[in-house]
Amino acid sequence: MLRLTILKIAAILLIFLMSSVYADIGRYSDESMATGGGARSLALGSACMAQIDDAWALFWNPSGLMNIDRTEFGLMHSERFAGVVDYDAAAYATPLPDNTVWALGLIRLGVNGIPFTKLEDPDQPHSDLNRIEVDKYVNEAEYTFFIAKAGNYERWRWGIAPKLLFRHFGMDYRAYGLGVDVGAGGKVIPTLPVNVGITIRDLLGTVLAWEQTGRKEIIAPTVRAGIGGDFKLSSLEARIIPAVDMSYRFDLLGDKEAIALYYGLEYIVKETFALRAGNNDGQFTFGGGLNLKPVTIDYAFTGHDYLGSTHRISITTFWGKTEK
Repeated sequence: MLRLTILKIAAILLIFLMSSVYADIGRYSDESMATGGGARSLALGSACMAQIDDAWALFWNPSGLMNIDRTEFGLMHSERFAGVVDYDAAAYATPLPDNTVWALGLIRLGVNGIPFTKLEDPDQPHSDLNRIEVDKYVNEAEYTFFIAKAGNYERWRWGIAPKLLFRHFGMDYRAYGLGVDVGAGGKVIPTLPVNVGITIRDLLGTVLAWEQTGRKEIIAPTVRAGIGGDFKLSSLEARIIPAVDMSYRFDLLGDKEAIALYYGLEYIVKETFALRAGNNDGQFTFGGGLNLKPVTIDYAFTGHDYLGSTHRISITTFWGKTEK
């Protein structure tokens, strides 16, 4: 109890220091990274901190990169909120001879064709004879570039992922930022098929600086932890994988919305076909996967009461011999 109190006080002091130096805590400034990469994780309600085991771990828990033993490359496309927002990602990861894994990744979130309007005669008030017309169309996009490395420490995995952020609204407003994510994972009891994982996103607070206005925003840290199992059903030639995650956002410190829960369930048949379902902080998700070796195709769907549905598809391939 004392440790939790000390940690909470330390978090408050950190956020106070960041806000006093940089002025603004940017709530939801990291939305482009909130749903990670890969369709499998989204179909599981984003509950993947303990179980992520492919190149997409770069965006969720970089320590999960240690689960791969061949070079992997993945592409993903997602249409969010009834197609209004495009969300795309790419990930590349490869093992090294020193028993580590390094990876590169890119996320793009964008809204295209946003209309800017004006009056036909800007010097006169709006009227039937002076109507509003479209002046131009602009695009808004957020890019996040990742580079990561993962390794082992005794029986635990670790991962670190520095990232570069770039935002633009039309050609007039641009912002840049630099941050780092860290993660760890492994088995608490080596003999049990149960894993745990934890990630701290934006570990030191990510500063996002707008070039034209001089405004600076802080993306406060988010801590996310999870537990998951992997149980074989030998008689059915199948596996069942349950997972539960919980996250805490320090930009919402003290607010009940700071805590979010995620849980999912995956059923894999003959290591070829997978069915998945989950709940992403109140939003139902489902999807499936097909492993064609060396190509895996995954699909996920999630709905929203007010903003429409989201469809996500990802394709991942691997090649080369084991280097670890």
